[in-house]
Amino acid sequence: MRPLLFTFLLLAACQSKPKTEATTAADTTATATVDLTKKAGPDAPRTAADRLVRALYFEHRVKENPFYEAADPRLAEQFFTKPLAAKVLAMAKRTGKKATVNPLFNIPDKQAEKMWVLPATISGDKASVFVTYNDKGKPQEMRCEMTKHDGRFRIADIVYADGSRLSGK
Repeated sequence: MRPLLFTFLLLAACQSKPKTEATTAADTTATATVDLTKKAGPDAPRTAADRLVRALYFEHRVKENPFYEAADPRLAEQFFTKPLAAKVLAMAKRTGKKATVNPLFNIPDKQAEKMWVLPATISGDKASVFVTYNDKGKPQEMRCEMTKHDGRFRIADIVYADGSRLSGK
């Protein structure tokens, strides 16, 4: 009788636990990747990533624009990764407030109207935030590509409506 009981217990111990639906769904979600070239849905929550872009485009469009303030590198580093901040500062030193094209949009300053900063699409340490605006009455769209450094999102590049990039300037 003992060998039979021992065999039964051994077989029961070797069986794996069946997965539940909740475990399967969680595993699928954890391994799924998010397409950062797509906009977040209209009901997506606001995040630190899109709040940073909103601050750059709304608050700093007129005053303390990092593209025009070459004297203070900390301003550029609040918004951009260090390599892109260095490029922004070099642009500011080269053009100053006399720039004919606003690098926030890659068009003349007065042409950009009715801006919207959409919720961020986030995948791990990367995010993208779409900015829409009107240029001479025509809707345009651009994307801020972001990465997380030291726990905070920073803009790593801007892809303008014409497909050009801030990093390519």
